[in-house]
Amino acid sequence: MVPDRIAATIADFLSSCVSPALLEPGEKPLVLARDRFRLDLTPRGTWLEAWDDGRVWSRKILSAGTASGKRLRLEAFRFGKANVPVTLVDVADSRTAPAIDKSKRGAFAAQFRLFLHRRFGGWRCEGFRSEAKLENSLSPVYPTALYTRGQEAMATVGAPDRDTSFHSLTFALIWLDWVRRWHGESCSRRLLLYLPESFARGTVLLARELDRAKLDVEIWVYSTDGAEYELDPKDAGNRESTLLPRYSRIGGPAWWQQFAARFEAVDNVEEADGSLTYRIRGLEFARLRASRGNEAPALEFGLKRKRKIRPTDLPAVEALIAEILSFRHPGAADRANPQYLAEPERWLESQVRRNLTEIDAGLDPTCVYGQSLGSLHGERSAVDLLAIDSRDRLALLELKATEDIHLPLQAFDYWLRIRQHVAAGDFIGAGYFQGREISRNSPRVFLVSPSLHFHPSTEAILQWLPPACEIVKVGLNGAWRQRIDAVLRM
Repeated sequence: MVPDRIAATIADFLSSCVSPALLEPGEKPLVLARDRFRLDLTPRGTWLEAWDDGRVWSRKILSAGTASGKRLRLEAFRFGKANVPVTLVDVADSRTAPAIDKSKRGAFAAQFRLFLHRRFGGWRCEGFRSEAKLENSLSPVYPTALYTRGQEAMATVGAPDRDTSFHSLTFALIWLDWVRRWHGESCSRRLLLYLPESFARGTVLLARELDRAKLDVEIWVYSTDGAEYELDPKDAGNRESTLLPRYSRIGGPAWWQQFAARFEAVDNVEEADGSLTYRIRGLEFARLRASRGNEAPALEFGLKRKRKIRPTDLPAVEALIAEILSFRHPGAADRANPQYLAEPERWLESQVRRNLTEIDAGLDPTCVYGQSLGSLHGERSAVDLLAIDSRDRLALLELKATEDIHLPLQAFDYWLRIRQHVAAGDFIGAGYFQGREISRNSPRVFLVSPSLHFHPSTEAILQWLPPACEIVKVGLNGAWRQRIDAVLRM
């Protein structure tokens, strides 16, 4: 392909972009900002150069394809190696997002591989994976590698800088389980995590609480300036947790209480902020908002948009209730209706609240709270249901209507925080379980889901939790919307 035609193709493409960027395998995307790139047509061919505050990229372009979907594929010369494919994209176009994400994953995988090579040069790399492996529930976002030295084996997992939760730990434990089954329990208890400094703390706080009799966790942290250092999990500090206070509400004006009591399907659920929500099988249609300052509590109704309720609005509220009941019931003819599909886990919560003893016969159905925990490290956090049993021992219930690979560690995180509040005696002062003397024993955990919707990797993760965290899996019947039956308990 002649150089002037290559240059014209690239120039035309760049002029059509709002925010052009360059993608090269194994490298981070390089934004072609104004005055930070140059396209030259020289006697030696077409050259493209680009730079930012941290690097300079310069290649001779050998060929250019046809622009498609705001992407232009190029072939660039690389001295001493095979020619490299390069892609120009428009970051402002959503169609290019998959290519940009793949490029970022490739760059991080290369960074992680280099770290392992530097730190464990005396070990043998048995396999490095940075693509999805669906049969093992491994994500392409978190590259994994297996390193061996003699009879030792070490599972390693890297978390990119965008990771803001414990998700990397989920896939790390799944990977360790795979290594353990491959190499045997005696030589595969070592797990290395490579975490971003800015988001490491939440993962470290969970990792240090895992069963130390079964695994050894080694944590390395990297920063944006290229520094890498091993972290002592004890240096992550203490676990921060907030227990949201509870308020007593009488349910609004008498005319509203009398009206709502007419409908057996309506649930009155207390929110952590003191509001009362009125739901039909989990779908909220009205709310009594908590008062602010000298303002009286506001009573509102509606689905997407709410407006104030006055006694004269009750016919409209009744019509809305009738509409919801016609679409949101187990035998609904139109199961594609938005009102049927909305809030499946809230529907499941409604069924569990009404049939709590089906989950466990010892649970007290008169003392159940939702959303008891505040945010942690800037992320929203809320136990689905918090209950108490006949022996005054707390129980937290995590509900999932569909598969969720992160359910075990999410429940473990909540358990650690609830246990902390139990030890501190925080519940009574915050308005929970009035008149009960809460047991200091560790709370139990119930993972509740339709039996066919527990993720296949659930057991692979649960095995690494400490014995003190007593978890019971409760599998429900497929027709749980009609009736709750526990068909599996283990």
